Amino acid sequence: MPAIPSVLLCLAHGNDAIEITTFLALLPRAGISVTVASVEGDGALTIQSAEGLPFSAQLPLSQAVDKDYELLLLVGGEQSCRTYAQSDLVVESIAQFTSTRRYVAAMSHAVPGIIDSIAGFCGANVTCLPQHKEHLAHTQWQERRVVNDPRYLLLSGQGPLCATDMALKIVELLINKEAAHALTHDLAIPVGIYNYQE
Repeated sequence: MPAIPSVLLCLAHGNDAIEITTFLALLPRAGISVTVASVEGDGALTIQSAEGLPFSAQLPLSQAVDKDYELLLLVGGEQSCRTYAQSDLVVESIAQFTSTRRYVAAMSHAVPGIIDSIAGFCGANVTCLPQHKEHLAHTQWQERRVVNDPRYLLLSGQGPLCATDMALKIVELLINKEAAHALTHDLAIPVGIYNYQE
């Protein structure tokens, strides 16, 4: 029996609720296991989103990072991305994933907030919220909803309403294109979101 693909979703206070909810709904629906880890330094497992909604982490990042996940996922939110950037453990986790040739995925604020400052991603093609592209000093902004740069095993998404696009791309990368298409077929995907069908 094939192994179940797995994602490590890192949360901190101030993350975007649309992005969190989209990934927690769509990835398991496609058969991907999602472990939610708290990045908060005090080990808090209840995370308040930017909109004030509570989300529950399963464990602190310190207890999750050494496990064999296939993709590390960082979601947006200004406050949360400051926490990411100030966390040595988040930076070390990114380094661990890249050194072992596993994907890192980042949404919106997380791209200029932390990804752009990681030396290993210098020169990578990325996307983020258009109003924040001027904060990118070491990566190359692309005007696309989702950008996959396979040279760096780096996936980036523009903003909250692009989280569905990002989730589908993760499904394609960790399972296959057919699984991504099956998910769009089940959900009556809106016009403009790629349905993974030729």
